[in-house]
Amino acid sequence: MKKYRVIVWGLGNVGRAAIRMIINSQQLELVGAVDVDPQKIGKDAGEIFGFKKTGISVSDKLDTIIKTVNADVVLDYTPLVRDEKGGFSPSAQEIIHVLQLKQNVITTLPIYFSQATDPQMFNEIDTIAKQNNVSYLPSGLLPGAYASYIPVILAGIMGQVNKITVQSGEDDQNNTSSWVKVFGYGMDPEKFPHERLTQGIVSYYVSGVYEIGKRLGYTFDEVKTKHDYFTAPTDLHPKFGLVKSGTIYGHRFTMTGVVNGQEKVSLIYVHKICDDLIKEPQIDNKIIINGIPSSLDISINGMMPLDESYATSAAPTVNAIPQVVTGPAGYLQALDLPAIVPVV
Repeated sequence: MKKYRVIVWGLGNVGRAAIRMIINSQQLELVGAVDVDPQKIGKDAGEIFGFKKTGISVSDKLDTIIKTVNADVVLDYTPLVRDEKGGFSPSAQEIIHVLQLKQNVITTLPIYFSQATDPQMFNEIDTIAKQNNVSYLPSGLLPGAYASYIPVILAGIMGQVNKITVQSGEDDQNNTSSWVKVFGYGMDPEKFPHERLTQGIVSYYVSGVYEIGKRLGYTFDEVKTKHDYFTAPTDLHPKFGLVKSGTIYGHRFTMTGVVNGQEKVSLIYVHKICDDLIKEPQIDNKIIINGIPSSLDISINGMMPLDESYATSAAPTVNAIPQVVTGPAGYLQALDLPAIVPVV
C-alpha cells in the first residue's frame, strides 16, 4: 500500500478534521502542519486538538516545510482572501505559489470550476500546474461533493434530466468561525448590507451550479440569484451571544441556471441559527432530479451535524489524495478523476 505524505496548511475547524483523518489512516502520513496562530506554533499538530501525538510540530513557514519534507500534497484550509472587488485573486496567488514549488494542492476554497466563473484565473492555475507537473483540485462539501459530485452521479441513473435542485444549509448557532459575522445575526435588517452579502455568498457557491449545468450539457442564458432574510420572532441565544427579537437570524440564497426561459439547475442554501427552535427557513438536505422517471427525491440527513459540521468538508479533500497524486497535471475536477472513496 502506497503511503502518501501530507502537509496540512491551515489548522482551523477543517484542518482539525483533516488531521484526525490522517492520524487514523494507514495510507496517509502527516509530514507538515502550518498555521499562523502563535498559540499553535511549536506545538504538536495532534495534541493541539486533543488527539494523540503526531511528532509533527506546527510551523508558520510553509515554504521551508515544503522544501524539506518531500510531501506528496498540500491540503489548503486557509481562510478565503478576497480582493477589493470581491474576487478570489489573493487566495489564488497563494495557491499558484505552492504549485510553483512543485507541490500538488487540494483545497476547500471556492476557487472551483473557474473555467466558468473566472476563465483567466483558471488558465493561470492550469498553466502553472502543468508547467510544474503538479495538480490543483478544489473540493470540499459545497462547492464540491454535495454540489456538484453527488448530484451529477445520481443523475446517471435517470433516463432523462430536465432539472436538478440541490437544497442544503447549516445552523450556525455553535459556529465560532470568524466568517460567521458576515451574516449579521442580531443586526437590524434595515442597516444590514444585504446586496454585499448576496454577492459574496453567490460568488462562493455558484460555481457548483455552473458545473452541474456543464455536466448536463447546458449553456446558461443567465444565472438568477435571490436572497431572502428572516428576523427572529423571539430572543435567541446562540453560542456567540444574544440575538434579539426583530433582528436577523436567517438567510436563504437561491441560484438558478436558466436555458430558454426554463430553470435547469438550482442551488438553495440556508444560513441561520437555532434551527432546533425555529424551523423557518427550512434546512433541507435534498437533491431533487426531475425528468424520467418524473422525480428522483433524495434526502441526506446528518451531513452537517452541529458537533462535527466540518468533517464532511475535510473528507472530500483527504479522500481525494490518491487520485490527485497519481492523476494528470493541471487544474482538476473531481468528476474527471477515478471514483473518490475513503482512504484506509
